[in-house]
Amino acid sequence: MVAASVASAVLAEVSFGVMPEAAASFGAVASGGWLYIYGGHVAETHSYSTGAVSGKFFRMNFAAPGKWEELPGGPGLQGMNLATHAGKIYRIGGMMPRNQPGQPADNFSVADCARFDPASAMWEALPPMPEPRSSHDVVVIGDQLIVTGGWDMEGSAGQHWSQTILTLDLSAPRLEWKSAPQPFRRRALIAAAYQGRMWVMGGITDAGNVVGEVDIYDPRTKAWTKGPALPGSGVNPFAPAAAVDANRLYVSVADGTLYRLNRSEQGWEKAGSGTPRVAHRAVADGRSILVMGGAEKGKDLDLIEVFSVNHV
Repeated sequence: MVAASVASAVLAEVSFGVMPEAAASFGAVASGGWLYIYGGHVAETHSYSTGAVSGKFFRMNFAAPGKWEELPGGPGLQGMNLATHAGKIYRIGGMMPRNQPGQPADNFSVADCARFDPASAMWEALPPMPEPRSSHDVVVIGDQLIVTGGWDMEGSAGQHWSQTILTLDLSAPRLEWKSAPQPFRRRALIAAAYQGRMWVMGGITDAGNVVGEVDIYDPRTKAWTKGPALPGSGVNPFAPAAAVDANRLYVSVADGTLYRLNRSEQGWEKAGSGTPRVAHRAVADGRSILVMGGAEKGKDLDLIEVFSVNHV
């Protein structure tokens, strides 16, 4: 259900410039007044090799728009995302091609996980996931890090679609992954922590169908419910982006439209319109929504569009 627009959003006057490198399927998170971005696909769309993925890691202070600082990086990955907890940055899984440029694609998902401490500027290895996973998403609710969706790419052996969510209690003395069933098999989706629940939106199913389905997980009751489907048809719900600002949930879809969940949580209202793109990211800086990177017409983008939104 799409309601009539009750609040408009326009491109903000404040410019954050462009990303330090054009990328799609990268990780992004806002933490402590900084925007962090990691890795991603940095070559022509559907071109896969060791040279097509980045392991670079950058941050930008929201108070200094456009000034990027390069941090210690890591493995070249795409199809992953970042999360934050207690001021630290978490990198979970992703896809790592094994073939050199010019050779047939040989893509493998990874189970590796790591935590970055901005105070020491160092990465720390975490227990790997029970299974490799990419094209998934990750959120933190309370002390629980939750991984949802995705698949395990196994090179020429094919793919195994994930059927579970994975959780990691970040407050536990010993970090240990736990799994539980999820009611779908989808990848190229987006997840957001909103009102104490995980909202899992859009993506493509194991049958090859792009869907706007919204599934909601409550970690307190461990129950799943359905939310209002994302607007649009065709590829619109494929690889969307999401951010939460002023207790409102925003989703950017493939045709460039920015939607906002209405107050009743029963539908979506148009909040703005920008550049068409998929496999992009969105974050909130406390004043606006930043929609970044992604792919369009076979090319990766470094574009950052900033939407001023009315909090009504």
